Amino acid sequence: MSNKARSVQCGVVVGLMVLTAIVPAFGQRVVVCIQAAAPVPPAQLEILKSFANQRCAVIADVEVCSTGELMYAQRFTNTYVGNSISVNGMRRLAQTLDADHIVIFRIVRWENQLSFKPEWSLLLVGATSFFDSSLKLLASPLGILFGLEKEATVALFATVFSPSGDVEFTTMVTYADQPLFSLFTADPLEAAKRAIEAALFQLTVAL
Repeated sequence: MSNKARSVQCGVVVGLMVLTAIVPAFGQRVVVCIQAAAPVPPAQLEILKSFANQRCAVIADVEVCSTGELMYAQRFTNTYVGNSISVNGMRRLAQTLDADHIVIFRIVRWENQLSFKPEWSLLLVGATSFFDSSLKLLASPLGILFGLEKEATVALFATVFSPSGDVEFTTMVTYADQPLFSLFTADPLEAAKRAIEAALFQLTVAL
């Protein structure tokens, strides 16, 4: 019986230790905001807001305030997260939302850059040199397209504020999306998603 009692006690202790480790993580409540200081299309900015909320909840294992809650809190406190926000405004928002952290992503670069690699064009032209003249004429414009590459680049600042309005952590992330057939597939939205994920991993480790 004593061995069984010890086993029960050990199980209880282990369970309490697990709960102690888990409960604080689930008790954290975070506000995530995204600002655009670059020409980001409004529809894609809305997609990024939803993406950042979802990924923050998964990566950081926290409760993320919904967009509706944030909008209500901003109207209620007459404080809006824009290009600048006062320390008192940050405190009012955090208090209204009962938030432990406020995370602001500020997109400062949103670009599509084209480049030309003549070696790829020459490779295609050389491959068609044994064909007849009609195919050679067709391969010439295709060779130019084959040499074109597109790189979608996004850069953002991520800043974490405490409920008192103090800066807890800040980082900058730049991500370039240049997949296969990048002229048609490179997408700044995809680059922005990867930049947000990279920043979230940094924030999780730091905090």
